[in-house]
Amino acid sequence: MKHFTHIIRSGIFSLLAISLIISCKRDRSEPVDSNNYYPLEVGRYLIYDVKEEVYSAGQANPVKKSWQEKDEVDRVSTDDEGIPTYIISRSRRNSAAEYWQKEKEFTVQRYPDKLLTNIDNQTFFSLAFPVDPKVQWNGNSYNSLDAQNYHYEDLNKPVQVGTQSFDKALVVVERKDSSIINRYIGVKQYGLGVGLISDDQTAFELCQSEDCIGSGKIESGTHRARIIVEFGKR
Repeated sequence: MKHFTHIIRSGIFSLLAISLIISCKRDRSEPVDSNNYYPLEVGRYLIYDVKEEVYSAGQANPVKKSWQEKDEVDRVSTDDEGIPTYIISRSRRNSAAEYWQKEKEFTVQRYPDKLLTNIDNQTFFSLAFPVDPKVQWNGNSYNSLDAQNYHYEDLNKPVQVGTQSFDKALVVVERKDSSIINRYIGVKQYGLGVGLISDDQTAFELCQSEDCIGSGKIESGTHRARIIVEFGKR
């Protein structure tokens, strides 16, 4: 009888364990609201560490700079069609010990199917909704720049950015062009419930003289990386 009771208890525990595993898998695969990859509300802010390397022809080493930037949603307006435009203030400081100095404003418009960012008088098609790995779009379709084919990678996956971990994030590959004479790469990561968590942009012209073509030696160009260090709402 005791042996029979033990078997029943073991069976119950096994069923509970299986149910828990199934539940966890369902939780991980639950659909997410695409808009939450770029949450927008007045007072929400994000702070980044920014590092930049500038290469110049004839210079052996790049000029390196670092600073911090803060993007904060300052206000919002809505047009006659109900499309909200968020005005975001960008401030800058050389280190965490200094005061913020406002640098510029830019806008973000949220449509049901897309997110448009207007910065420095250029409008970029930043995100396409709903988020899907099969979706591709021209990030420059609202400006006069050459067409750039954006696409998603690594949807809803955990990532480590700097010292911070994010349970669900996505990658937007804006550009990935490399040859023996140049290298252009643009990749952004967005964290669910946070927004932009990293932005890595590379634009290099490589050495083209006979003695070094194909070596990958950087002749000129810029590499800039933004890594989130803090976010919240004032």
